[in-house]
Amino acid sequence: MKQDSLSQRKNGLFANLIANPKERRRTNLFFMIMVVLILAEVLFVYFNRQQLMTQDYRHYKGTFKQFGSIAQIGFYAALSIYPVFLLLKNKRIKAITWGTIELKKVLQFIGKLVRIWHVPIALLSTGIVFLHVYMALLRGFKLDFTYSSGIVTVLVLLPLMYMGLMRFKRNDRNWHFKLSITFLILFFIHANFS
Repeated sequence: MKQDSLSQRKNGLFANLIANPKERRRTNLFFMIMVVLILAEVLFVYFNRQQLMTQDYRHYKGTFKQFGSIAQIGFYAALSIYPVFLLLKNKRIKAITWGTIELKKVLQFIGKLVRIWHVPIALLSTGIVFLHVYMALLRGFKLDFTYSSGIVTVLVLLPLMYMGLMRFKRNDRNWHFKLSITFLILFFIHANFS
């Protein structure tokens, strides 16, 4: 009996949180990719610090803004899970067709894709946004709207990631959704009004 319980034991970083083995492997893989990406960013900036510090500030700012834009696209892709599943809950969606194509079937297919890729895209975008933050703070912090809104947005991102892990066990009390809406609003303000 003891050997049976040992063979059923789950392995991996998120073994106690994510029951589905495929999802756990995918999450572990993309979490490790995010960690490696962040470490590579830090090493890249460390070894190229002299060149980055002497670079024209406008060019330097353009570089870290590009990383922010890439992360923005990724986060919007990850957040697309909410409108897709909201539309799927609508009972009137069954009646909408284009010829032989039913909108509900198309949305179910899209829902399956966004469900599979929600966590990996969010993790990769988080790794990229940390590069954006690191490069932005490397040349000095300014107490202005852009830096302040960015810091507040990242401070919301950290508990959002934690609550995302709790979401696998349904222990988040809907905080993942609430924080994601807060993050979306703050991220939108930071990205578009800075």
